Amino acid sequence: MSDTLLVHSISMSTKNNSAKFSHNSIQGHYHSNFELAYAADANQIRWSMTVGCLMDGHSVAARYGAGMILKKAINGCGVIDNGGNNFLVISDLHIPYHHPDSFDFLEAVADTYNCKTYLNVGDVIDHHAGSYHESEPDALSAEEEYEQSIMYCQDLQSRFPKMIITEGNHDKIPKRKLKTCGLSASMVHDYNKMYYLKDSWEWKDRHFFDSKGGSPILVPMVLNKKGRWNGRV
Repeated sequence: MSDTLLVHSISMSTKNNSAKFSHNSIQGHYHSNFELAYAADANQIRWSMTVGCLMDGHSVAARYGAGMILKKAINGCGVIDNGGNNFLVISDLHIPYHHPDSFDFLEAVADTYNCKTYLNVGDVIDHHAGSYHESEPDALSAEEEYEQSIMYCQDLQSRFPKMIITEGNHDKIPKRKLKTCGLSASMVHDYNKMYYLKDSWEWKDRHFFDSKGGSPILVPMVLNKKGRWNGRV
């Protein structure tokens, strides 16, 4: 029986959604939120998890948040530990502006917690050049970003061959741009074809699944003074 919702974003208060709709909740989107919360509904205690991001805080795409302490991004990911088929929850990567150690970090977490199922809250791709917000002039061009995204996505798929992804607002930028131009979003509906990936990645709007009574865990990616992952999980 499905008891947990994976989605890119519901609201700032996943705890309220967990109680209202009687399910556990997992989301990304809010880069500065890295937290677990619990709420009780009429049936049982529910949990919610917001997993931060794995974006490179020193990249040009993250420049808009520089200096805003209350909105400082927190790097990390999530795990659901049920004592058997554990789940790895991958947070917002924003490829190709992801942290350079993020893939190695995710592999280490998966190995440490014996994760067999891989979930992703979305914003896999950043699409900075095509954003509706003002882009940084020294960022990658749209073509460069696309070429690098293909390369990095294929690398990530080689490490995590089968994955369920809930589409993020950044993933959807090509669709949104087409609509703005009066063209059909269905022209770019297949992300796997766009990035030359195998069909073992499944992209959804939201995903309900059975956590098998698992406990949520947040795993921070702790950085050293040089801004690199310290290698510990």
